Amino acid sequence: MKEKIKIIHIMNHPPAYEEYSDKPRPFVNWDTPDGKWVGIWGYDWADQIANECLKISSEFEHEVWQPDLRADKIYSYTFANGLIHRLFPAVKKENGEIVSQLMNLFISKENLMRNKYIFHIAYPHFSGINRGIIDSYKDQKFIMTFHSEIYLPLNYIFKFQKNFFKKVHYIKNHFDAKKYFRYINHITYQNDKNLKTLANYYNGPLTRITMGVDINKFHKIDKDESRKRLNIPLDKKILLTVSRLNPLKQVDKLIDILQKIDYDFLFVLVGHGTREYEQFLKKKAEKLINENKIRFEGYKQSEELIHYYNAADLYLHVSRSEGGSVSVMEAMACGLPVFCTDTGNTAEVLKENNAGVVVGICDFKMWEDKLFGYFAGSPVKTLDEIIVKRYYAWENIAIKLVSIYNGLLGLKK
Repeated sequence: MKEKIKIIHIMNHPPAYEEYSDKPRPFVNWDTPDGKWVGIWGYDWADQIANECLKISSEFEHEVWQPDLRADKIYSYTFANGLIHRLFPAVKKENGEIVSQLMNLFISKENLMRNKYIFHIAYPHFSGINRGIIDSYKDQKFIMTFHSEIYLPLNYIFKFQKNFFKKVHYIKNHFDAKKYFRYINHITYQNDKNLKTLANYYNGPLTRITMGVDINKFHKIDKDESRKRLNIPLDKKILLTVSRLNPLKQVDKLIDILQKIDYDFLFVLVGHGTREYEQFLKKKAEKLINENKIRFEGYKQSEELIHYYNAADLYLHVSRSEGGSVSVMEAMACGLPVFCTDTGNTAEVLKENNAGVVVGICDFKMWEDKLFGYFAGSPVKTLDEIIVKRYYAWENIAIKLVSIYNGLLGLKK
């Protein structure tokens, strides 16, 4: 029986153990000899992409490779659909790069000569994990995905830099990138920001592809029932943010503005971050907490998120930089109007369709004016359900990816 072509999805960051330190272990976990543990959650971007492609095509096998700073050996788990997720021992170098020698040596030379592989890597840079993978398997095919906005060394080289060594660092990265982009056979990206800059490094095929949404899971359901289930007041305006909590997301700036608004509302914040940052946000939100105008709900699974989206009146997303964002896609799939900063694919689509409220990334006065306007009665148009499905339904995303995989191998599209 002919061996299937394998898609290897490369993650360049380790599991976020610190952010889950106060949560139970994932279902897939192992104890390590030093008294710690390693685990696989199975819903990182690479797992999601692989799972969706497996639903529509049996032509390929899929694996996810992830570096793990805790791992003492390679840990592997095979999910029911055949997806294999492997954790590889890795180390962090003094410059912050994460490298894994075992990952680079995992496929034997004999297998490389006998079989074809496609490596699906994510850009932030050609160092650490990405560099090691390309150096080790450079005769294979490579797809690169920009999950966030496109930022390349050229975006930084011509900016004023007080630190001379940082300038030298960007110049070095510029020439490294030029070298390694030669091995990339196809690039996918989420939004158009800095797309012209990419042409200085790469002139191959490009496809605009976002992350996706499970339309069968995220959809409209009864608002009052969702509020009752979550013990959310039926008679208040409910504002919702679902986000990883870190400074990039600017939730602290949003809290500052909401503390100025005198209307009766409840801001529901779903997500988690480090303990220190969560404590910082709660300290900043003391006034809202005392007035019962904010709830920190912590991390929630997607089965619970459907009720949070449907319980809300307005979705808020105020990040400084986004590729998607997936949470905005989920909110729109549930028919929720969106207030967001002008970053990422979802902001582009909202503007193209004259929907939502899109504000300047750091124009806090604009945030304040638009939010006051919303409470005063200014309507916020939702994005049409047909458009949401066309852009973001996982089936449509997976069809595009499988077509790229086939195209790279010269197979029938």
